[in-house]
Amino acid sequence: MQPNDPRRTAALLLGKLGRLRPGSRMLLLHDQHTVHHVELLRQASEALGGICSVMGFHARPGHGVELPPEVGKAMLGADLIVGLTRGNITHTQARREAQAKGAHVIALPECDGEDFFELPGWSADFDVLAPEIEAVANALSLARLAHVTSEDGTDLQMSLEGRKGRALTGFVNRHDISTGYGLEASIAPLEGTAHGVIVVNESIPGVLVIGDDRIIIEIEKGYAVRISGGANADRFRRFLDEFADPEIFNLAELGIGMNPECVPDGRMLTDENVYGNVQLALGTSAYIGGTVKAAAHYDTISRANRIVLDGKLLLDQNRIDLSQFGTLKK
Repeated sequence: MQPNDPRRTAALLLGKLGRLRPGSRMLLLHDQHTVHHVELLRQASEALGGICSVMGFHARPGHGVELPPEVGKAMLGADLIVGLTRGNITHTQARREAQAKGAHVIALPECDGEDFFELPGWSADFDVLAPEIEAVANALSLARLAHVTSEDGTDLQMSLEGRKGRALTGFVNRHDISTGYGLEASIAPLEGTAHGVIVVNESIPGVLVIGDDRIIIEIEKGYAVRISGGANADRFRRFLDEFADPEIFNLAELGIGMNPECVPDGRMLTDENVYGNVQLALGTSAYIGGTVKAAAHYDTISRANRIVLDGKLLLDQNRIDLSQFGTLKK
């Protein structure tokens, strides 16, 4: 497969997905790991007539760790914010406040690789995929109970009652983020209701790639109470313990990847958005429809799962079936 042309990708990201218009104020955030991509996006913004400001800061110590106050203040004056950062700006108060002021936000966590703007995920047909992503998000919104299982041993139930599904279609909007080629439908489960077992078989972006060393996470009353397995489990448990925050163990999110062009590579935006992959995240849920504010937010990614909503099959392996969900109007 031919790599994507970075210049075309930048134009797609800002023009089509980011809806940058002549005279729009764009704030480009970066850290020391992503500075090599700044000029590409600055030039793309200039070609579209945008007014681009660039702001750098030291990389945050984890995904969802709050941004420096001066960065949050700068975000309030932008029309379009691009988080070209290693850490995920999605799960931050600064992002939510900027969107409340009317800004569009594109979050591109773990974009530090030299080949980031060449990756296969950028080849997705965003217009064609958007309706299916929105339909799956609506199915999540209408459901009361979700049950996730896998042949590896995942068996997890959670209440979704009263929660609204998120449709990340790549396109910016006023109520949620774009993550570029990161296409998914997701939801924050009702706190305290999840129970069962997660067997992680793909990756934990920003931490490790699983390989054959599965991680087993036991969930009781909405929290991870045991993390077991081999060396990977030990590493992940120590990593979470270092945040010294009990809320980091909150079951924060259920998501389904919906980009058929993604090929697993250990990066967040790729692995969690491989079509049919399932993400079950721990930590902060407050900025995606939940109520928990934790020190960070980390996704566990698994392949080959089944998801049943209120007794109706939605996902089987990498096949999404919407036939039992009617018109999906709420």
